[in-house]
Amino acid sequence: MKCKLKDEELIRSYLSTRRADCLDTLYKRYFRKVYGSCLAFTRDPVKAQDYTHDIFLQVFIKIDQFQGRSAFSTWLFSISRNYCRQKSRVASRMDMVAMDEVDIENFADSEGHETTHSMLNQLAMVMEKLSPDQLALLQLKYIDNIDVTEIARQYNINNSAVKMRLKRTRDHVLDIYQKHFIE
Repeated sequence: MKCKLKDEELIRSYLSTRRADCLDTLYKRYFRKVYGSCLAFTRDPVKAQDYTHDIFLQVFIKIDQFQGRSAFSTWLFSISRNYCRQKSRVASRMDMVAMDEVDIENFADSEGHETTHSMLNQLAMVMEKLSPDQLALLQLKYIDNIDVTEIARQYNINNSAVKMRLKRTRDHVLDIYQKHFIE
């Protein structure tokens, strides 16, 4: 029965009954998407899983603060994005191993997909050149599948500005790729 309820109905049900199965249903609905967005942000499956669990803990602790002004998924992904950004800021203050010190070539490719491995490495190198704002915008549109209208509302700008930022970011990605891997 809980699976058929809308997100907002599950939240109301939880707030009135405190039944954990309501939160469990929300978790099951959104775990993969939140994990995917965290993975895109961190590029580390272990960190992404940790972040995902931390995000859901925050969301469930703050569930009574959800006011329904936007869809639950929008609220959840906003918390997710902010959490990842905050963790990124903290991590940037810490000493990190430079990518050129990592021996990527010696990682085992268990199924022999060298082309895929190479493409993922190229993609990671291109994504490292983007600003956190550009990454966040791409994540909202292409990973979280948030539509332009909702992104515009979150950024407090109009739809055409979102579209232009997306176009410029895509052009920037293409430019970086061409400079590093085509020429």
